[in-house]
Amino acid sequence: MTTRVLALKEGQTELHAASVDELPALLANPKNVVWVDMWDPGDAEKKLLETTFDLHPVLIDDMLADAPTPKVERFEKYVYVVFHALQEGAEKKGEVELVDFDFFFGSNWLVSSHPKDASAAEQTLAAVKKKPNELQKGVAYVAYLMVEHITERFLPLMDHLDRDIDHLESEILHATGPHLLENVFSMKKKLQRLRRVGMHQKEILNRLGRGDFELVPEQTRPFFRDAYDHFVRVVDLGESFSDIVNGAMEAYISINGHKMNEVMKVLTLSSTMMLPLTFIAGLYGMNFEVMPELHWRYGYYFALGAMALTAVGLVGYFRRRGWL
Repeated sequence: MTTRVLALKEGQTELHAASVDELPALLANPKNVVWVDMWDPGDAEKKLLETTFDLHPVLIDDMLADAPTPKVERFEKYVYVVFHALQEGAEKKGEVELVDFDFFFGSNWLVSSHPKDASAAEQTLAAVKKKPNELQKGVAYVAYLMVEHITERFLPLMDHLDRDIDHLESEILHATGPHLLENVFSMKKKLQRLRRVGMHQKEILNRLGRGDFELVPEQTRPFFRDAYDHFVRVVDLGESFSDIVNGAMEAYISINGHKMNEVMKVLTLSSTMMLPLTFIAGLYGMNFEVMPELHWRYGYYFALGAMALTAVGLVGYFRRRGWL
């Protein structure tokens, strides 16, 4: 079973690593604090949640599935929260790759579910083992410790995206090619995914911090408000990056339009210059019996000279008009 059980029993200061079989006895005492942490839960964990914690089967199915958006729901005896965290290493790659973190917490128990080796759970476990009295602050505080780590990992991602956007802007100004448009759309897709997560996650932290849920004690709410402030920064940066990328896309379209206009300008002027030359060449190629300069020794050179003078005259005219 991919489950670990930690408990702080009434009147004790040492953390107790319990077995799943001990859970009913631990939960029977409301003064015990119990944290059940799961990774990649399956049928065994589903049965445990149904029988021991009396969680609704639909919610358990939601926990086992990937949630499309973060959410928080209040029930009579517990609160269900879904957070989206970055996959391990995603912030180093500058990718918005997300995984689900699910929390159920009641008056004295917390159930967390996440992918294996999730750093938020591991760091929280290390903090609780180092200071067992952290559990005395309540299960909502333990949930906050994981949420805070999830939130903090978004900040290095924003720094990476900031550098990527600067590089993208530089490429748009100094390089060409269809790959630039692909890069712009790829960045827009990342920021849109981040925006969808940020809007919901920010609101969840706001609700947890302002007292919408009685199971979040008064003394724990300021911690969630602090996490909310951190995530507001993430959301604001994401909005700013979206504006910059939209501006970069408009600049890309404008630059390409300007380059196309320059090409069309050159082609149009070249065609305009060739028209009189073609006329002269066609005139001298009609081969009439009686025609000026037809049998003249220097007629060929006269025609070439006329073409050259016409071309030079057109170039001078275009320059005076500012077209070249």
